[in-house]
Amino acid sequence: MSVNQNFNIAAYITAVIVYYFIGFVWYSFLFMKAWQKETGIKMESGKFSIWIFIYSMGGQLIMSFLYALGVYMVVMLGNFAGIKGALIASGSIIGFFVIPLNSANLLFANKKILFLIDSGYQSAGAVVMALILTLWR
Repeated sequence: MSVNQNFNIAAYITAVIVYYFIGFVWYSFLFMKAWQKETGIKMESGKFSIWIFIYSMGGQLIMSFLYALGVYMVVMLGNFAGIKGALIASGSIIGFFVIPLNSANLLFANKKILFLIDSGYQSAGAVVMALILTLWR
């Protein structure tokens, strides 16, 4: 099956928006304090530049589009469908990409908490995006 065959732009854009929103909740409400402690980045009012905020949020939006496209390609090339297909596709992404790439940077730098926070976000996002893309065909 071709990757561009039956491309569902609405499902793709929805996956991007949902992943971006998960990141907002993940890094602001759920794990903000732990993430700040692990990275040393403090977002105190008056001291955090609006340009840095715009740059980081814009960069994350671009990365969300690229990550969703990668999930889409795995789903389409593997011809995955349904919940079982979404779990297999996202499990493959997590096992072959998310964990190895984050471990290379974070576990070896002794940043276990940051590894769990970042890998958890990317893993949750892979599962949700794969569900959207497999169920909305």
